[in-house]
Amino acid sequence: MPKRYLFRMTYYKNLQAFFTAGMEFAKDNPQGTPRYRISFDAIVARRGTVHTVPSRAAVNAFVPFYFSPSTKMAFSIHRGNVPLRDPAGQDLGAANMDDVAFMVVDPDTLFQSGRECWFTDQACNSGIVPVYQNDPLRLAHHVDWPLFDDTPTMAIIPELGYDGVCQFQHDRDAVPHQQRSKKRMAEFLVKDYLAMDELAGVVLKSHRHHAEVATWMQQAGLTVPLPVKPGCFF
Repeated sequence: MPKRYLFRMTYYKNLQAFFTAGMEFAKDNPQGTPRYRISFDAIVARRGTVHTVPSRAAVNAFVPFYFSPSTKMAFSIHRGNVPLRDPAGQDLGAANMDDVAFMVVDPDTLFQSGRECWFTDQACNSGIVPVYQNDPLRLAHHVDWPLFDDTPTMAIIPELGYDGVCQFQHDRDAVPHQQRSKKRMAEFLVKDYLAMDELAGVVLKSHRHHAEVATWMQQAGLTVPLPVKPGCFF
C-alpha cells in the first residue's frame, strides 16, 4: 500500500502565527485567534452547527485535512471562485493558489496523539451524509483509494516518500467515477488542534514565499522539509 499523507490548505501568512504558537487551533476552539480564511462562509457555518461527528461534536471542533492536494476545493481556488478574507474579516478578493501552502501530516502521527480522530469516505458537508470511522485499521479500506491511485499522476513528493495522486478528481458518467469529486474530498479530522511538531512537511507552489516561510520555520525551531512542488497545485 502506498504511503498515505494528509494535506491541509492554508493561506501562507497563517504559517507565521501557527509556527509561533506551535499549533493551529480548530475553528471552534476558544484558544484560537483570527486568521486569514480561504473558504465559503456558508459551508463553514454549517460545519459548526449542522455537520457533526458520531461523538456529536461539531466538525468545526476539529482541524480537517484531505487525503491529497488535488481536490474539488483546490480546483475552485485555482479557478478564482473562493474568497480570501483577512483576520478582521475583510474581503481581499479571490484566493490564489500561488499563496496557498499545504501542511502535510502522517495520519499515524495523529492517531498516536491521543486526541479524538475521525475519517470519512467523502466530504463532511456533502449532500450525502458521509460514513465516519475512527479505527486506524479501517483507514486502508474506508477511503476509496483506487480513485486516488489512478493515473495520470500529479503531486509526487520524493522528500516525503509520497507517490502522488491521480490528477483528475471530477465526476464522469462511467463507473467508478460518478461520485469521484465527493469521494476525493474524503476528510480526516483531529480534535482541538494540530501541533506544528506533528508536521511531516510544508509544501509551496513556487519560491515566491519560500525564503519568508523558511525564516518563520527557523525562528520557531522547526526542521521539517519545505519543498517547492508546483506539481502539487493546479
